[in-house]
This record gives sequence, structure tokens and C-alpha cells, in this order.
Amino acid sequence: MQKNFIKLEITDLQKFHPINKSKIKKLVAGVLKAEKEGKNAELSVVFVDNKRMKEINRTFLRHNYATDVLSFPYQGHSLKNNINGEIIISVEMAAKLAQKRGYSIEGEVALYLVHGLLHLIGYDDKQKGDAKKMHQREGELLSNFGYRVPLPN
Repeated sequence: MQKNFIKLEITDLQKFHPINKSKIKKLVAGVLKAEKEGKNAELSVVFVDNKRMKEINRTFLRHNYATDVLSFPYQGHSLKNNINGEIIISVEMAAKLAQKRGYSIEGEVALYLVHGLLHLIGYDDKQKGDAKKMHQREGELLSNFGYRVPLPN
């Protein structure tokens, strides 16, 4: 019987807030387990500032602005129950929004991470009904892991 594995690479390219890699690993593993997904997972999580996020967003999506989180599935990895991709998070944006909303930066970063993971699992937020389901699931998962952050309506 094959044992499940999660290969997780965490890269921190920003200086706005220290990243607790242990908490990131636990959150990723917990979300994948809760979603009953990712019998095998190969993920890269990259923490950046707004300048780098804007460059990435412009290069890959042709949007000339920074955003909070982007997720990209790895091409050529389509085996059932495998989650493969990259999540890029702007910690600078998380810091600004957390301060504005009165929440912790860690909680805001956790929200972005869960959001990116749910996209890689297959959730979509383009349609209003789908977005509502996705945001509800984000809230449930974050609450289960002890985070309290505001969610979009």
C-alpha cells in the first residue's frame, strides 16, 4: 500500500512579516486532509511583496496590478487525487489589509493560502453562487484551525 505524501516547498521573498513555515505546513496538510484531497501533493508556496506580485500578475495574467493571491496548477499533472501547483501570496497586501480590518497578518496570510489551495483543488469563485460556497468553505477551514479573519460576502 502506497503511503500518501505532500511535497511542499516554501519560499519567502519578502521582508514585511516573518513567515512561520511550520504553521504553513500544518495548514496545508490540514486543508488537504479536510478536503479529502491530495493523496499526493506537490506544492510550492511563495511569499512576495506587491512589486513582485504585480510583475507576476502582469506576466502571466496580463493584469497590471498587485493582487493578494495567485494560484497556478502545474501543467501535465492530472492524476486523480493529486494536487500539484504553486500559490503566490503578497504578504505586503496581507499586512495592509489586516491592519485596515483589525485582524492579524497571520490570519490574512492563512486566508490567502486556503483560498489558493481551494482553487487548486477545484473550487471556483467566478460565479456568485460558486464564490459564496468557496468563501463559506474558507471560513469553515480557517475557523477549524483557529484563525479569525473577515471573509467576502
